[in-house]
Amino acid sequence: MTTFSRIVSVVAALGVVIGLAGPASAANEAAATYYKDVLPIVQENCQTCHRPSGHNISGLVAPMSFMTYEETRPWARAIARKVESREMPPWFASEPKGVFENERGLTDAEIDTILTWVDAGAPAGDRAAAPPAPVWPEDLHDGWSHGTPDFVVRMEEPFVVPDDAFDINISFDVRIPEDVVPEDVWVRGWELRTGAEGSGVHHMCAFVRPEDGKVITGANKSAVALGGLLSCVAEGGESGMLPDGYGLLVEKGSVLNFNMHFNKEPGPGTSFTSQAEVGFFVEDRPVAHQVITDTLGNNGFEIPPNHPRYRVGMARTLEKDILVLNLWPHAHLRAIASRYTAYYPDGTEELLLDVPHYDQGWQVTYKYREPKLLPKGTRIEASFWYDSTEERGVRRGFNADRSVGFGQRTNDEMALAFLSYTELDDASTTNDQD
Repeated sequence: MTTFSRIVSVVAALGVVIGLAGPASAANEAAATYYKDVLPIVQENCQTCHRPSGHNISGLVAPMSFMTYEETRPWARAIARKVESREMPPWFASEPKGVFENERGLTDAEIDTILTWVDAGAPAGDRAAAPPAPVWPEDLHDGWSHGTPDFVVRMEEPFVVPDDAFDINISFDVRIPEDVVPEDVWVRGWELRTGAEGSGVHHMCAFVRPEDGKVITGANKSAVALGGLLSCVAEGGESGMLPDGYGLLVEKGSVLNFNMHFNKEPGPGTSFTSQAEVGFFVEDRPVAHQVITDTLGNNGFEIPPNHPRYRVGMARTLEKDILVLNLWPHAHLRAIASRYTAYYPDGTEELLLDVPHYDQGWQVTYKYREPKLLPKGTRIEASFWYDSTEERGVRRGFNADRSVGFGQRTNDEMALAFLSYTELDDASTTNDQD
């Protein structure tokens, strides 16, 4: 199912907008109004995406704007339903709580405020009580979310996804010019942009490697085996900045590889272009930790037809202490849940991430507030669960009567548990996760 069709489904699920309740009582109106009570919540939790030029999270754009009272009020009852069920703002992890810096969610008090406002007839209140309008970084930095990059590397030419295309996997090598990176440089972050209008990019991965004489350009080619993964983004996935003291070395003469997966419904007028780019942010301060992005993966599975909850697992035992910066589970249409668990050398275990409602259409990158120490000898296990039943096949657009294994196409499956981390040297190795 394309993102466009998913958006249509979301809008349909919100229901036909019907008239709100009649005039509110004076007591209710005084208790909750849009400008004084609701707008601060909307600004903090909704407007990042729900605006005309909203934050394009790797191809995921909100289907309506909530920038003004006039735009928001028609959706008031739908908003109330979504926040009461905690479907919005979107956050698919149930555990752990409070450890990820990008955790989304409303407090009970904020939900009560919205419900009270809607029950009162969604009154506007006094416009003078409104908080100042936020200033969006994308408006200040030519669409970049993390500020203006120090240098940008983009695909040399736009790639045209033709009308008749359904699924395309293709890679593009770009050698970073020496006038852009004249010497080895540490970077403290990067931002991936697909350079495509609309929703036809399934995912984008970027790899950086020293010049090696190889050319990884063309359909169904991949730089995975060469290492150097910066990060991947899919709908909902976000790149970002590293903590202080962390960085990644980009050597003079390096090659940046763009791995692009396009997916759309074929047909007249569906063609689009993509000229992906990566913006880099240079670190001038000392770097103590070099960051590695890697994955626990399993490409030897086969999901049987019409199975309601089929599990695929993978694991790795650490040979060094590591500090984990983020986790990103990635799978396709049949995936319904994901989990990371750490089994420590002392026999204890810890749930690192539980995503009981995984959504391929909104793939969150779970970023730790503070780097998470996992000692040498820890076994990291990751699991994905898949629903291959006919009911889900109808909703998600796949054939429930065939088995499926690992593959690059959207209608194939994946089981990739990404993590970004840094290795600690042997002098600081410990067997104590505290």
